[in-house]
Order: sequence, then structure tokens, then C-alpha cells
Amino acid sequence: MTRLEMELIITLDTALHTTGNLRRPGVDKAMARTAQGDPVLPATTLKGFLREKAEILLRAWEHPVCLGPEPDRMCKGPEPCRICRVFGNPRHPSPLRFSDATLIHADEDLSVRAGVAISRHRRAAFPQRLFFMETVPSIPERPIRGQAWCEGDFFDPTTAREAAALIALAARWGIAIGGGKTRGLGWIREIKVNAHIDGEPLPESALVEIWRAWREGTHVA
Repeated sequence: MTRLEMELIITLDTALHTTGNLRRPGVDKAMARTAQGDPVLPATTLKGFLREKAEILLRAWEHPVCLGPEPDRMCKGPEPCRICRVFGNPRHPSPLRFSDATLIHADEDLSVRAGVAISRHRRAAFPQRLFFMETVPSIPERPIRGQAWCEGDFFDPTTAREAAALIALAARWGIAIGGGKTRGLGWIREIKVNAHIDGEPLPESALVEIWRAWREGTHVA
């Protein structure tokens, strides 16, 4: 087996919100937190974000990709598409495990923003739909930074490199993450991916070579 380990360093330009399960007085959408009460970007949010971007990119390069996230429209046979081989689906567990992204933001207090529910069809505010959302604030001199880990075991170095290439490719393409993206929250400056295979750093040149093959259709899944 081949071990793949990836560090994801996320830098944001705007405030961030991801809804958690805890309730706070006066807040309709409280921020997701760890058991210790620290704000966090959940692993499910990060994984879903990367999967969506990877699907769009490979589909644009005419690779066969299933239609998530509905289970009935995802790969069912013994040979899943490249997306499902890396991110998994209800029938094919993913070899990768994502951690929550811990947020590094000095020790600023969380802020609460007021918002109004908008009808996308009418392009107008719904009456009596005021709500309050908790966010991790961001200032230009000290942007929000997050750190997450992703690791898993693959059958051989080739499949491990391709998984790393897919994660790194999706990370480069995203614009915003978390909730409230249409309200200017979670805008991404950069997601840097540092990958190691069996403890050895994976150079960016190896990733670029895989991306070029996918784009040119010489290594279609």
C-alpha cells in the first residue's frame, strides 16, 4: 500500500461562516465550533467544496464523471469514475480522510451580522425575514487562515499521485467556501496543498504533468 498525506493551508480575504449545530441566544445561524468552542471549517464542508470543483473541471475536459450529490446518480458499478475513486460515494468508500480545518485568526471575538432573506425569483427581500449570522471576522492586515489534513492509503504510487493531483487542482480553482458566499463571505485568496507520498514530498512538476495529461485527453478516466 502507498500512503498519501496532504496538508491544506487556506487563506481567506473575507469573513467566514459555516453553520454548526450549537445554538446561541440572538443568533439564528451560529458558527461551527470544536468541542473546545473554537470556530472551525468542518471536514464535510471542505471535502464537498473540493469534490464539486473537481467534478466541474474534469467534466469540462470531457472526462466521464457521475452526477453527485444524489446517491442514485452516482457510480454504481465496480469501476467508479475518477471523482468517486478519490472522494467516494455511498457504494465506494473514499480512501481519504479529511480533518476539520482549524482557523488561525489571532484571538478575535466572533462577530454577528444581520441579513435579510432574499427571493431569488422576485429579486426582492421577503417581508419579516431578518436573521443574524455569526462569522469569523477578517481584516486585511490579518486574514483568516485555516489548516487541514487529508490522508489515506492507495494500492500504488500512481493512484496516490492522481488523487493528490485532483485535490490540488480543485483547491486552485475555488472562489469561495462556506455559507453566505453570495453575501461576500468566505472568499478564497489561496489554498496551498503540500503532498507527501510514503513520507517523500510530491513536487508540483509531477502534478502539472498529470493535469496536462487530463486536459489533453491522453489519460482519460
